[in-house]
Parts: sequence; C-alpha cells; structure tokens
Amino acid sequence: MGPAEVGPAVDRLAADLEPERVRLLLALEAGMVAGWVALTRHPRPPVAHWGEVRHLQTRLRYRGRGVGSALMNELRRIAHDELRLEQLHLAARGGVGLERFYQRLGWREIGRWPGALRLGQGDDRDEVLMVLAPL
Repeated sequence: MGPAEVGPAVDRLAADLEPERVRLLLALEAGMVAGWVALTRHPRPPVAHWGEVRHLQTRLRYRGRGVGSALMNELRRIAHDELRLEQLHLAARGGVGLERFYQRLGWREIGRWPGALRLGQGDDRDEVLMVLAPL
C-alpha cells in the first residue's frame, strides 16, 4: 500500500471503530506513527471466538526494525487476555514474503485464493489465508 492509499484506508477504518468490534493499535516513534494494525471481531456467535487482523502497516523507514512484529505480538496478547479470543485469522498478499513474516510469529497458512489480488495489468497475486491458534 502506497502513501496515496494509506489516508483513505485509515479514514475508512476510523469510521468503523467501535470498541466492541474493532481495536486499533499504534506504534509511535518520537510522536510519529511508525505503524498500526487493526483487529476486528464479531461479538456474537457463531464467530465470537475469533478475530480478524486487518491493515498491518508500517512506515517504510521503520520496516525491518521489529515494529510489525511488536504490533502483532501486542495484538495477540490483547486478543487472548482482554478479548478472550481463541484464534486470529488474516489474509495476506502472496509473493512478497508476508507468509514468512507471519510464520515466524506462529501463524500457519490454511489456504489461498489464487489470483485474487490484481495489482496491475498482468500482476495477479494469491491472497494467502492464515490462522493463529491457539493464542
């Protein structure tokens, strides 16, 4: 996601923030947002026991410094300790190494939607479905 897409994505997410359904975590460095991630949950059965990780983003200059890992580890803690969730789900863009990033944090791939993401003419990517369970 480039700079032009980040602002609108944050605006859409902020419009949907409800404490019962969405948690937004920020990583701050010297007063600036270094990264952020959102967790969406559905508080009613039959899906109340899991949450969906959405929009993990880090500023380019903070990548490779552990910001994304720290956000994901804190999100896991909140999901388990505060929200009492049993598992987390996410969908990641294939072909850019995100699978390895999430696997290092304990996630496992459970499937793919082949060619689900069209990034440009002739640039289709799989959407990789992942789960973290138990928390």
